[in-house]
Amino acid sequence: MTLVAESGSLGFAPLTEEDLPTLHRWLAQPHVVQWWGPPRSLDETLRDYNPASRCAGGPAYFLIELDGQAMGFIQCYAPVEHHHEGWWRHIQDPGVRGVDVFLGRPEWLGRGLGTRVLRSFSALLFRDPAVTAVIADPAPDNLCAVRCFIRAGFLGRRIVVTPDGPALLMELTRTNWGD
Repeated sequence: MTLVAESGSLGFAPLTEEDLPTLHRWLAQPHVVQWWGPPRSLDETLRDYNPASRCAGGPAYFLIELDGQAMGFIQCYAPVEHHHEGWWRHIQDPGVRGVDVFLGRPEWLGRGLGTRVLRSFSALLFRDPAVTAVIADPAPDNLCAVRCFIRAGFLGRRIVVTPDGPALLMELTRTNWGD
């Protein structure tokens, strides 16, 4: 999937087994570790993100690419398919999609790229008429992520308790999407 953005081609390539060493390096970057947890071993990354072992209904993983260069990671999931894991039990709408995202390289931070990524990826999701909303759950004190989601059109709804701790439930609906 590739979209032409105002300053370069922004794309989302399905994660492959060959991408896992890059993902592993990114997951060890201090700016990622701060919000995604302690670094994983390569074996843990292979186990947790290997597209070949992904079960039906699990998250879909993508590399974020700018002009063909990998710059980050985004995953998409249907919250109703994760109730059994303790996630999003209050969400009953099967059309809601959740996203988690990070830019893997520190030099990409602070340049507005996260906002572009979220707007572009949300546009792709909303192409499916069954998708009713896109949610995210940044840590309430992750102010950079919260501001990025707000700039992309997401609205902060409330603090929720997740299996990973408190999170700010943020939502982008077709109504506040505006495109």
